[in-house]
Amino acid sequence: MLLHIFGDTHGPDEIFKINPKRFLNRDITKDDAIVVCGDFGFPFFPTDRIPVDDLKTLDMPQHCIKSARAYQMYTDWMKSFPCNILFIDGNHDNHTFWAEQPTERWNGGMIQRLPEAPNVIHLMRGEYYTIDGMTVWCMGGAESIDKAYRTEGVTWWREEVPSQKKMWHGLDTLDEHGSKVDIILTHMLPQMLMPIYFRDISPIHDPTGVYLDEIYRRVKFKQWYCGHMHQDIDKPMYKLRVLYNQIAEINTDDFGKEGDNQWATSMWQEMCMGTTKASSNPS
Repeated sequence: MLLHIFGDTHGPDEIFKINPKRFLNRDITKDDAIVVCGDFGFPFFPTDRIPVDDLKTLDMPQHCIKSARAYQMYTDWMKSFPCNILFIDGNHDNHTFWAEQPTERWNGGMIQRLPEAPNVIHLMRGEYYTIDGMTVWCMGGAESIDKAYRTEGVTWWREEVPSQKKMWHGLDTLDEHGSKVDIILTHMLPQMLMPIYFRDISPIHDPTGVYLDEIYRRVKFKQWYCGHMHQDIDKPMYKLRVLYNQIAEINTDDFGKEGDNQWATSMWQEMCMGTTKASSNPS
């Protein structure tokens, strides 16, 4: 299976990113999977799933009608994909909606499906999956720096930051698997890596990033992908790639092979073990 991993799509605003014609020179098949690293945005507004005619009858604002029309059009489009569209939640997702959706077990972990497009799958916080032989651990969420300008329950949800319960659940699922995983998918990146990846950005103290510091310290992984920062940055020495417009591709055939013990330790772990030196100018 070939996974195509993207950064934030923000609902209709950037859903064009996952159009297979943009990144594949062939038809997409059931042996592909699309992955979005947070801020998926379907649905976003509480009114997105209300029929457009009903919104007009209720004399709702034009932006609500436009968003609901786009939601119907794009969910119909995504439902036509022969493959799954997987996503972790970000800070700009409707957490009230997802908290109300049923869960089911899929590939070893719990998921939720978008009712209008069941092939759109929410990979839930702290869950551990085995996808075609490749192991994946997920933790969505981040803190919005612009929440003071947003309306709670409409464009902002306090559940955007993972709860203590979810954080402990994530540690427990990793412990159950020996603190080893092939791929980590998050929305935010570890707080300790912020000044390395984003030197020109003012310091951000995000509880999600602080939690992910602990994951980065203690877990052996092969590659980490995240979104959130609206930039594309890859620093291979840190085993973490930030995605926005670029696409990362993973072939699951490259994982889970018998005798494959090439687990990557994080740069922090290698420094503690004395196997590498910290670079004063990391690339």
